[in-house]
Amino acid sequence: MHVLTKLFVVLVSLLVVLLVPLVVVYAHNENSYQTQYRQADASAAAARSAFEAAKASHGASILRKDNQITQLEADNLDLRRQADRQEAEVRQLEARLAEAENMDDQIRTQLSTLSSAVDAGQQLTESLISELRSLRRDALTAERQKVELDEALRDASAQLDAAVEARRALQEELQRLKDEHASSLDQLGEYAARHGPLPAGALASEGVGGRPVDVDLNATIVSVVKSQDRKLAEIDAGSRDGVKEGWLLTIGEGGSFVARLRIISVDINRATGVVELEDPFRREVRVGQEAYARANR
Repeated sequence: MHVLTKLFVVLVSLLVVLLVPLVVVYAHNENSYQTQYRQADASAAAARSAFEAAKASHGASILRKDNQITQLEADNLDLRRQADRQEAEVRQLEARLAEAENMDDQIRTQLSTLSSAVDAGQQLTESLISELRSLRRDALTAERQKVELDEALRDASAQLDAAVEARRALQEELQRLKDEHASSLDQLGEYAARHGPLPAGALASEGVGGRPVDVDLNATIVSVVKSQDRKLAEIDAGSRDGVKEGWLLTIGEGGSFVARLRIISVDINRATGVVELEDPFRREVRVGQEAYARANR
């Protein structure tokens, strides 16, 4: 039962309760009661009017409430749908979060691997830089050595050219000395033909006792020693070069005859002889002069 209906029933009950005394009183005083009745009837009519107005207002309020309830139910349905969508979105977000966490773990693992690779790469880079510096130092050293070798090569080439020129000059000088030696031998032969044979050992190609010179020899005076009665000279050739005691060598300088050297002692790579036919007023025997002999053929 509605509240207004209950209120109406209460009001009616109150009116009934109030009317009973009025009827009793009315019996004593009808006029008064009629007046009061009319007043009560008017009050009841007013109460009914008020009740109807209140009922109409209550109905309108109920209608409004029903409309509000309908709207709220529709809103609630929309909210439920939104909640369902949001729950679905939350589940999707949770799934994405799980994927993101899994991806984060993978990324962390990859970052750790990359960090190790970067460290290894850095160590390799430092090692390569160290090797590069070492190679650069070696390259600079090699470049300096190359420059030094180039300079040494140029010097050696210059020395070689000078040596070739000197060798050519020596060959020319040797040939000239050979020619002069041959001329001297011819002159000695002519002298022997005119004045008789020379003493044994006088010819450059024979030794004491007639020992012949069996190899061509070119040597250099390396030492000269003077004594009271003779002068000794040492040459840089010995038994390994075929030198034998008794050989008589010609000592020359600049294509000119200086003296004869008669070998009296032979070592492996040295030989010593007595200087003969020296003219100290014209040219003396000294270190650096050439001593040579030609084999009999």
